[in-house]
Amino acid sequence: MTAVDLGAAPGGWTWQLVNRHIRVTAVDNGPMAESLMDSGLVEHQRADGFTFKPRKPVNWMVCDIVEKPARTAAMIETWLGEGWCQEAVVNLKLPMKQRFAEVQRLLERIEDGLKARGLKVSIGCKQLYHDREEVTCHLRRL
Repeated sequence: MTAVDLGAAPGGWTWQLVNRHIRVTAVDNGPMAESLMDSGLVEHQRADGFTFKPRKPVNWMVCDIVEKPARTAAMIETWLGEGWCQEAVVNLKLPMKQRFAEVQRLLERIEDGLKARGLKVSIGCKQLYHDREEVTCHLRRL
C-alpha cells in the first residue's frame, strides 16, 4: 500500500503508516525523524501540503496540518474527488466557538461536494480524549 502524509514532520502519522509496512511520501518543509527515513519506506518531499499533488493515486492520505478547518476540508474534497486517494485520515482543528456546528457544516460541505461529482463517501469523526482542539476524521470513497 501507499500513502501521502501532509504536514508530516516530525513523523507521527508516518510512523503509524510505516509500522503497517506502507510506503509513505512525507510532505513537509520541516525535518523528519531519522529513524523513519532509515526505514526505507519513506520519501520526504519538502513542499507545502496544500499545493502538493501526488504523481499517481495512493491508498491513503493523512493530514495533520495546523490550518483553518475550512481550508483543510476543501483539500479533502479535492483529494477524494480527484481520485488522488481512496481513504483519508485527517485532523480538523476546531474553532474557538460553535465547534460542533462548524464540524457538521464542513462534513456536509465535503459530502455535498463529492455527491456533486457523482461520488459516495463514508465519513466518520471522533473527538479523541487526548486532544479537545480537533476532531479526527476517516473518509473512504465507496
